[in-house]
Amino acid sequence: MSPVLKTVQTTLSLNKLSSRNYPRKEKKLLQHGSCSFPINNVQLSFQGGLEVVINVNSSHKEKTCLYDDGELEALPHVQTLREFPQEELVAKVVMVRFDSTIFLGEKLDLSSLSASKALYTIKYLHECGAKMILVSEWSRKINPKLLDAQAVADILSSVLQLKVIALRCISCKSPLRREDLQKADIFLLENLSEYKEEVANRSKFAELLSSEVDILVNDSFCQSHKVLASTVGVARFCYASMAGFSFEENLHQLKKIAKTKKKPYLAVIGGGNLKSKAAALQFLASRCDALVFVGQMSFQIMRALGHSIPTNLVERDAHKAALDIVQFAHDKNVLMSYPKDFWCTNQHLPTELEVFPAHGVSASWLPVDLGPRSLEEIYSLVTNSKAYPFEIDWSVAYHDASQPLVVDIGSGNGLFIMGMAQNRKDLNFLGLEINGKLVRRCLDSVHQSGIRNAYFIGSNATTTFRSIVSSYPGELVLVSVQCPNPDFNKPENRWSMLQRSLIEAVADLLASKGKVFLQSDVEAVAMRMKEQFLQYGKGKLHLSHDQYNIRINGNAWLEENPFGIRSDWEQHVIDRGAPMYRLMLSKSTGS
Repeated sequence: MSPVLKTVQTTLSLNKLSSRNYPRKEKKLLQHGSCSFPINNVQLSFQGGLEVVINVNSSHKEKTCLYDDGELEALPHVQTLREFPQEELVAKVVMVRFDSTIFLGEKLDLSSLSASKALYTIKYLHECGAKMILVSEWSRKINPKLLDAQAVADILSSVLQLKVIALRCISCKSPLRREDLQKADIFLLENLSEYKEEVANRSKFAELLSSEVDILVNDSFCQSHKVLASTVGVARFCYASMAGFSFEENLHQLKKIAKTKKKPYLAVIGGGNLKSKAAALQFLASRCDALVFVGQMSFQIMRALGHSIPTNLVERDAHKAALDIVQFAHDKNVLMSYPKDFWCTNQHLPTELEVFPAHGVSASWLPVDLGPRSLEEIYSLVTNSKAYPFEIDWSVAYHDASQPLVVDIGSGNGLFIMGMAQNRKDLNFLGLEINGKLVRRCLDSVHQSGIRNAYFIGSNATTTFRSIVSSYPGELVLVSVQCPNPDFNKPENRWSMLQRSLIEAVADLLASKGKVFLQSDVEAVAMRMKEQFLQYGKGKLHLSHDQYNIRINGNAWLEENPFGIRSDWEQHVIDRGAPMYRLMLSKSTGS
């Protein structure tokens, strides 16, 4: 499920009253109940274990009807760590529910906003003098090194540059004692995904987790739509609960998105458990022009629309909720899109992949990803909705924004762009790179060198190339794709790079007689790039090898880099004496 839906679902669950700022031993648990009367400055808790404060000047019913007319004023104020008095944290035991996908993945980019905010939550608490108990769930699917709690504690110690001690109290069903907390300042409990009591929100399990805990800080935004023992349950045993800095940032982004007046407004919705998220979906349907369903939820929508789906993909008790959402969207004249085809894997031969129409998936096959027709439809909707409205002041990026443009997709360390910019002052050069850390380094190099015809943007070019380049005032004369990750050549990783939408955008935006330069040190990757550009280039692109042809394994390639400037990886390949597989495409005159 998307973060937007997760938080909307959270804000809809305003039915549990809670007290705040009482000493742990004196706090009384109030009986749960729903409010249907005027209230003012009432503190409410909701799924995710957070406390919120809302000011209501008219009836509760009018102000909390989120999806009738999309009343945004009902989004409550969430108590945050930023607002909590620092002196109240000194010597307190704080449980931090952290997001394992941020800290424990194989590749951690601490320069990303989500990682920096999550890191700051823990650093801030440590500097305020609090002792911390970190809790989360993790899986070896996101990182094979996550063998046990000790291995995770070692990883966190490295990331935080603070010692993290792994504790075994859940498996032993032994509550923490104060003397246990004297060994260090930061502790890690065992993997919550191994305990069904976590998902069931068992009160005794929550009490075990919260033993000796004074304050709960929920920094796992992606889990806050769920009723978990480590969020909702634990909050009942703590005298204060609040959002961490990462959670706060995500909520801020949600509010910005929800308040936008730009049209058309499109929501892409994944995940499962449609019944529990029905209210959030109706909220989106009240504001959006189109709902695009993908993942498990899409099968329930397809079934509600009368399509046949495999019985193993049907969610129990979700059919009525799906029918209601379809009817609600129809009444609001909201377009509903669902997959038209899927890539499926054979359950008996997992390496075998095949595309099936959405209504014709065979019994022994399992959908694993959207098919080409589905991606094409989504791309068309997203493009029309301008979902990636990059607003770039080209006059700031370049000394002369009217000069012809060269774009390097996947610019890496930027050596190719920087070298070309120094050699060709009559052209402007743009590097598109998904790694934000590399982009910042490249921009620093541009600034320090004083180059005014080179620029870098942190972006996934697959989805943003058209939006970015179409706004450039000059002509696009050259696009290069150099040494992409070889994994994209594998069928199971086909989404990694060079999707049809990107190639079509290049073909459309390239000037007449413009060039596309492709190269790789893996022949199969170079062949696949060639085939895809010729297949999806709308007949506008053709091979342009000229006099540079050589033959390797019977295939024609460019013998030398025609620009004389090598990327960092190309230089590495040449230094070790390995071949490079290069080719040049040209856009037909008058296309």
